[in-house]
Parts: sequence; C-alpha cells; structure tokens
Amino acid sequence: MVTQSDDPVGIETGISPLRKGQTVRLRILSLAAGGEGLSKDFGIPIFVNRVAPGDLVDVRLFDVRKQFAKGEVVELIEPSELRAKPPCPLFNVCGGCQWQHMSYEYQLDAKSDIVKQALKHIGKIDGSIVQPTLSSVKPLTYRNKAQFPVASVAKTGRILAGYYQQNSHELVNIKHCPVQPEVMDRVLETTKEILQSIDLSTYDERTGVGLLRHIAERYSFAHNKVLLTLVLNHKPRLPHDLSDALIAAAREIMQKVPEVSGVCLNFNPASGNRIMGDTTTCVSGEPFLVEVMRSSLPNAPEKLREGLKFRLSATSFFQVNSEQAAVLLDQVLLAATGQESVAPADAHFNQQIPLLIDAYAGVGTMGMWLSSVCERIIAIEELASSVENGEVNLALNDLKNVGFVQDRVEEQVVELLSQGARPDVVVVDPPRKGIDPGGLRSIIQLAPSRIVYVSCNPATLARDLRILEDSGYKTKRVQPIDMFPQTYHVESVAVLEKV
Repeated sequence: MVTQSDDPVGIETGISPLRKGQTVRLRILSLAAGGEGLSKDFGIPIFVNRVAPGDLVDVRLFDVRKQFAKGEVVELIEPSELRAKPPCPLFNVCGGCQWQHMSYEYQLDAKSDIVKQALKHIGKIDGSIVQPTLSSVKPLTYRNKAQFPVASVAKTGRILAGYYQQNSHELVNIKHCPVQPEVMDRVLETTKEILQSIDLSTYDERTGVGLLRHIAERYSFAHNKVLLTLVLNHKPRLPHDLSDALIAAAREIMQKVPEVSGVCLNFNPASGNRIMGDTTTCVSGEPFLVEVMRSSLPNAPEKLREGLKFRLSATSFFQVNSEQAAVLLDQVLLAATGQESVAPADAHFNQQIPLLIDAYAGVGTMGMWLSSVCERIIAIEELASSVENGEVNLALNDLKNVGFVQDRVEEQVVELLSQGARPDVVVVDPPRKGIDPGGLRSIIQLAPSRIVYVSCNPATLARDLRILEDSGYKTKRVQPIDMFPQTYHVESVAVLEKV
C-alpha cells in the first residue's frame, strides 16, 4: 500500500509514522550534499537516490530512523521538468554516476546551491559570496582515469569488469562508459578478451582467492595514449609461466590497441578495499604517460599558455579531468594574485609574489602553475612518492623557483617560523576530511595576507572557513568548479584575506 504524506500526527509532532519496507508517495524538494533527493513530506528528511527536484515518486523505505529515512524509487509517478535522458543505458543500475538523469544546466545550479547551503548551515557564512559553478569543458568523455573491479562467470570463465551497482557489490559489466574517452572502452574490452583467453582467474573479495583484482587505465588527452595497469592479488615475484603469459598478453593488447603506450602490473596481495599495492612493474612499453595542461586566460604567463607537462605513472595522483583541472588552476592563479573579482580577459600578472607556500602540495601541480608569478615557492608534502613525482615534473618543465619539502605541514611551519619566513600567500588543497586542527593553527601562525583554499568537500570547507574567519580572516569569494560532471561532487576555490 502506498501511503500519502497527509498524516497530521507525523507532520505536527515531528514523530515519523514510517516503517522499514513501507512504500510512500513523495514529492522531491531538493538535492542533498551526498547527491540524493530530499523530501520532508512526512515531517522528517527522507533521502532518495536517482531523483530530481519536483519528481513525484513512490518510494520503498529501506532505512527508517528517528531523525531521517532512506528509500529507493519503486515508480516515477510524475517526472520533474529538470529531468534529462541519461546518456548511459546502464545508468539505472550502475553506481558510477549519480546525476545523469538531470539536465547539465541544473547540475551546475545544484552544485552552487550545495556549496551555499554548507557555508550557511555549517560555516555560518553568507552564501551570496558563492559564484555560479563553472561548467566543465566536456560534460562527457572527460575522465582520464578509471579503475574497474573484475569478476568472472563461473560456467564460462568470461571476465567481467565495470562498476558496482549502487548500494551493493554486484558488478555491472561495462562495454561503453560515456564519461571516459572511447579509446578507454576499447582498451577495457580488448584486455578482458585477452586475459580471458589465458584463463586468468579473477579475485573474489569474500574468499580472497583469484589473481586479477582490477583493470586500471590512465589516459593522456595531449597524446591520445593509455597506460594500462593490471592489479594482481599476488606478491611481486610471479612464477615464470604466469609471468611469461602476462608479458605475452600485454604485448598482444598493445598490438591490438595501438593507443596503449605501456602495460604495468601492480601487486596487491592485501585484504581490504585498497585498489593499488605498493609495487608496480612495467612489462611492456613505457611505465608512464605525459599529460599537458594549458591556461585559457588570454594574458596568462607565456609558460602556462604553452602548457606544463606532467609525467604520470600508474599510481600518481592527478585530477581525473585534465582539461577542467586547467580551469581550476586558472582560478587559483587569479585568487593568489588578488584578481579574483576581475573578468579573466582583464587579468594581468605583472607583479611577483615574494614567497608562496603550497601546503598539502601533492605532486606540486598548484605550485608549478603559480611559479610564473612567484619569486619563491615552498611546496610542503608529507608523502614521499608524491614529492618524488613532483620533483620529476619540476625538472620536466625546467622550474627553478619551486622547492619541495617532505614533511607534515605543522612540523615544517615551526621550522619556517624559526627562520623568520613570512609567506605572502598560502595555498592549501587538503583531502576530503579538510585541514586538521594542527594544520589550521599552523597556517594561522604564518599569518599570510591571503589564503587560497581548494576543496573537494563543501562541508569541511565550510567548517575550516569558519575557523579561519574566527582567527582574523574574511572569506571574499568561493568559486565552485565542476570537475566531475554527471556526479554530485564539486570542487571549490575559496579566497580569504587577513582583516
């Protein structure tokens, strides 16, 4: 039985009349930060996946609690005008994307609103400083990286690879994914066929048995090349017969798909959901790709208009949307040079920043992009492999004024303060969890005149902005950028100035 939302007891008292397994009819009000649709028809928030604001839907509840409930769509009764036809025929079952069923224009509006709501409710900051979300250069075929879990059909040994169904570990076998370049589809299909022909077993996470765990691809838009990596449930030393079979398979893949520039084996015998292990070896071709990113700002420094080169291995961290990453970096450039409010065509970069600190630097992408407008950059990164990759890319681009320091931000700030270093600008790009308290205290101690905060999580961004504002800074502007079209994820660049 479908229950309408006109129960006065549930609404007036705020006590949910709902129960697990019940089917209710809901009008979707808005989108929540996690991508789900939100209805408050029964007096508590009810979250539903794969819906659009304005939808009238019948929903079966699978999780009912005192403060909220979750459900799945049984039937779409009245579609919202915001809906669009998903470009992927597997959208209703694949968990890879969440928003393909909504127009791209509305996706952009929704991401701006998610950032505004986080600033308002978590940071107690006026949402009017949030700008319209910058659209992706490509709403589809934008991904430069994909990591596909695998399985096999018991009776035939056929290898399957794709993404998991939403809210499950049931694998959806993929032949075409509209958010990645077509060549990556061909590489995936060819790899499955060739590995199946040598009877390669696939990993079962329940038993820990089976060899092939993931098929990973990395793509260079600049050179139309793919680096293929097979993640194996094995220690780095393989038996000779298996090693020979995999080397032959790698060579055959490269023959059949000329865009494949190299094939690597990554070894991950550990249990758990970590995809890549610590050891990678190249068995055919090159063990890396080179990507090039160029600025689209008319007056950007010449080196950025020509393009910076990035050498990427199988395990290198890099933004998954290469072309849009350049858009984000241009926003960081404008923010760091104090031109965040001007039109990009009017921006000029004549003045030099004496000292800039790139905290949580990763492979140093932001520091490299800003090197043309800085006299000196200190890039602080804790992870040794990221520092190693960053130094390779500095040499590749002949950049002399960026120096890496492998250290925790808190520890290095103590050292910098003891040396009397006072940065003019600090750029931070922390992980989703945001900046930990020690890191925030360190940045505040440095007392830069400007902070540029790049975030992939509106909630932790809002939390940290509140702390910085309470410590003598003012958030001037927040620019959302769509790095991940067809999903709820949104990147933001926030600019703070010392008051």
